[in-house]
Amino acid sequence: GKGLMDRFIPHSQIVEIQQATDIVELISNYIPLKKAGANYRALCPFHEEKTASFSVNATKQIFHCFGCHKGGNVYGFVMAYEKVEFPQAVKILAERAGIRLATNQPKDDASREKRAEFLKVNRLVTNYFHECLLKSKAAEPARAYLAKRGFTQGMIAKFLMGCALPGWSNLVGYAREKNIPLKHLEELGLILPRKEKNGYYDRFRDRLMFPIFNPRDGVVGFGGRALDDSEPIYLNSPENILFNKGKSLYGLNFAKDACEKAGQLCIVEGYTDVIMSYQHGFEYVVATLGTALTTDHIKSIRRYVNKVIVVYDADAAGKMASARSLDLFLAEEMDLFVARLPEGLDPYDCLIRKDGKPIFQKCIDESVELFAYRLEVATRKYNLNNIEEKSKAVDEILDTIGAVPNPVKRNLYMKQLSGTVNISEDVLRGRLKLKAKRSGGDSRTESPALPPLPSQQRDIQAGEEIIEIMLTRNEFIPIIRQSVGLEDYPTDRSRQMAEKIFENYDTDGKVTAESLLNFVADNPELSGTVTRIAQESAQKNISDYDKYLREWLSFIEKRRKRTKDRPELKQQLKEAQLKGDQVAINLILSKLQGAVSAK
Repeated sequence: GKGLMDRFIPHSQIVEIQQATDIVELISNYIPLKKAGANYRALCPFHEEKTASFSVNATKQIFHCFGCHKGGNVYGFVMAYEKVEFPQAVKILAERAGIRLATNQPKDDASREKRAEFLKVNRLVTNYFHECLLKSKAAEPARAYLAKRGFTQGMIAKFLMGCALPGWSNLVGYAREKNIPLKHLEELGLILPRKEKNGYYDRFRDRLMFPIFNPRDGVVGFGGRALDDSEPIYLNSPENILFNKGKSLYGLNFAKDACEKAGQLCIVEGYTDVIMSYQHGFEYVVATLGTALTTDHIKSIRRYVNKVIVVYDADAAGKMASARSLDLFLAEEMDLFVARLPEGLDPYDCLIRKDGKPIFQKCIDESVELFAYRLEVATRKYNLNNIEEKSKAVDEILDTIGAVPNPVKRNLYMKQLSGTVNISEDVLRGRLKLKAKRSGGDSRTESPALPPLPSQQRDIQAGEEIIEIMLTRNEFIPIIRQSVGLEDYPTDRSRQMAEKIFENYDTDGKVTAESLLNFVADNPELSGTVTRIAQESAQKNISDYDKYLREWLSFIEKRRKRTKDRPELKQQLKEAQLKGDQVAINLILSKLQGAVSAK
């Protein structure tokens, strides 16, 4: 979206880069394009297909696939193909066009300087803790702990492990000696102000220290493991300008090259799991920092690989695999596998055994795809001979299938489920549709759901007509904006689109499909709708847009009257929709249509 863009790159540059990039030339660098009339065609790179339904429009500078409904401008293509976010796509195309990116605000420079300063401070602190571990007499227990746990000197050096010595002001003293501003250390959460009197004390005391790196090797935070038995056993830096738990992955800086080579990335639970894996030659391993997997994690992983294997102990793996946050992987088209370690072992325990390495390798090789794993868990958890329990198991798995956007994959999952529970695919599809309706979602059902009612159909059509009118005839935008309130748009989607069109119009003074796509870049569904409407309007050939607009405004006026006169029906409709009672919904809608049929 727009907020994203402003923070990084001025809007004028986004437009400049776009104008310097021809969509046909760009896409033909990735896939072969064939000329077909005014457009170019290809087999869609985003879904499996036999006939080419992927179309590139050179005059409008957009692409649209009539099969999987993906669409966009040059940025949209790079985002989808390279699996990056909008700012990254801008950077890629800027480089390609030889345009140097300017970043927007001067305050960015200030915060960038501050970050650079803080990275330096963290690096000094890392080296200090590391020196303490190697040389200080007081760090003997830390060295003994590492030796007992089997870590080599090579790993201690590579991961820059360190030791926060016992005592309340070791780091404070070091900072004074080295003229590191204590305010910086406080902001980084390394020291805390004393309650009663002036001065500070160390947050990390008598702990084994693990610096947490960003992918570019900068130290952004620390994790400390207690060496005496004080709680908490693990203590992380608090969140600050450099450190965000939900975004950081421990070890990604070391794993990123190896995981691209291996084509996969393993996720484990703890620092020591990562280091021990590395020590045994498994270099494509990272850990989350005591949080569930987040969308941000997935975004940073997606830059390097499409296949992720979660390697937790059996207990944690079960909890983790059932977490709904993993539906994000399904939705992001990433392959997630679950590896099962022998009962009661985490990766560290497994690897430290004599025959640990081959066992660990075997677990990774035999990891099960998330869907199959959940299917197996559900069939173990419920008794499939009991009808009630079986239906619970089916519902649980259907939730997973509903999160998958890829129709080919979804079909395969349906087959697997059908075979496992011995219920026909048609029945399962029906159930998935019903669930989707009840939750009001658009769960991605196969074959089209029940056709929308004439009235809903008319609303959807009207919603798209107005978008088409505004895209084709920008001069109507101010009139439409004045005469129709957002609440009067016939569908949610047309309302969202109108808001984006107005935003585009206010920024650029004009709206084209190509420019509008910058404003909906983070919403694939809206992007696909924009490109479809743009492609279809080219074929429609409407000569009299004034008349078209007048008819549309009178439709909205009638619709407004109809719904205003019938508040009680609208309430009933809401209730029927909540219950998922299709018969009642149809009845009420036909009443709402009433005698007034639009147009």
